[in-house]
Amino acid sequence: MKSISVPLVLAWLCACVILRADPSSGLKGQPDALNAVPAICVIIRTYWGHGGDSHSGLRALIASLQRQSVKEWEAILVVMDSRPFEDLSLILQEVQDERIWTFAEWIGPKFSPKTAGAWNLDYHALLYNLTDEAIRACPLTTRWVMATNGDNEYAASFFEELQKSADSDVVASDFYSRYQRSTAAPCERFAQAVDMPACKPNKLQWCHTDLGANAFNYERLIREDRRFGALAQHSNGLTADHYDGVMAQAVLNTGWKVRHLTNHCMFDHSPSPQRCARLGGVWDDSLSHDPAGGAGSCISRSEADKHFATPEGQSALEEITIQLSSDGNLQAFLPPNSTTSTRIQCLRQRNVEQQTLQMMLMFGPLCAADVDAPAFAGLSDSTAAHFPAQTGGLQQQVFAHQLHTPRPTRVPPQPPRHSTHQPSYRKKVLPRWQSRPASRHTVGSDGEL
Repeated sequence: MKSISVPLVLAWLCACVILRADPSSGLKGQPDALNAVPAICVIIRTYWGHGGDSHSGLRALIASLQRQSVKEWEAILVVMDSRPFEDLSLILQEVQDERIWTFAEWIGPKFSPKTAGAWNLDYHALLYNLTDEAIRACPLTTRWVMATNGDNEYAASFFEELQKSADSDVVASDFYSRYQRSTAAPCERFAQAVDMPACKPNKLQWCHTDLGANAFNYERLIREDRRFGALAQHSNGLTADHYDGVMAQAVLNTGWKVRHLTNHCMFDHSPSPQRCARLGGVWDDSLSHDPAGGAGSCISRSEADKHFATPEGQSALEEITIQLSSDGNLQAFLPPNSTTSTRIQCLRQRNVEQQTLQMMLMFGPLCAADVDAPAFAGLSDSTAAHFPAQTGGLQQQVFAHQLHTPRPTRVPPQPPRHSTHQPSYRKKVLPRWQSRPASRHTVGSDGEL
């Protein structure tokens, strides 16, 4: 056999190493799908309504994750609703990113969010149960875990801030939200002004935080067996749709070390006026005082014009232009070299004072921003008597206590194993460096857990 020279062998080995390390050999949006070691795990709670175009919904959220300067992350999708998310497979085919995979789909009538327009009592509790299961499917290398809904977005440097927070147990970012200054004058509550917050301050308290605005120390969360779905015993009457705030305050009360990203608005809670401006829309704040109004919404120019098409609308509403508050870095939610407007048209009631008072009555003093709290001191006792009980007279009893004090309660169970609406769990194809304990949820060939 003809001998091969040592230099030739070394050259061949070097070439193999270079080719294996070439980022272009990875998948779209992922420099090296097989070798990346996820340090950040994102649980994405989604449903069919998060489909749509690339400027909104799940596609926009995934794009914001792929723009992160830190690439070592994994996103786990959980789907729960009464109807299938038919666009999901197409979206995952489009993004071609192995860091993103579907953990479970709970589809069936019992998982319907609403019946006849009213929220089903167990929906959010079941969704948080599913969120807890997905959290425990995160990679073993996870340092930070966060859960978010499938229509939110993140600034491109948010994961970089997590990497700078090694000594913390919670990273809490301020965030853009329709609930910014929820008891202040409509439209003006989002305006840039001296001594006003850049966005909604994250105080890690009910009414002052959001599920997607917080990242938790994964090791500690698992070690202490913290579960959103088990918070009914700590919530003192708050329903499951408020468990993000209950969890935030519970870890705060038990000594978790927090790093606040104050006046750094790195999370966009959908919908927000800032995102609405990016999309070229009009912000409708005309029903922000009405529980059915959802604290505001983003509408098109043509939809806004329809509001003024009748004499009633012309007499009841007005449209103003506002310069939006921000941390000066709205471009961080966009692809490189993109621009966005910081001005937006905003609809509100002509009787601004009356609408503002109605907003104060609906949200109560506990939901007021610090800059707006003094306004409540000037209200009469008869007016204050109309505050919601959980944010008015019971404020001290409900929120000054230690939320981690156990109280027995019933948490809605997961569906039975042999239900006709059996949840569908999926097993991820694992990289060579990773293995999972047998106790984690996987699916066999027969689909059983």
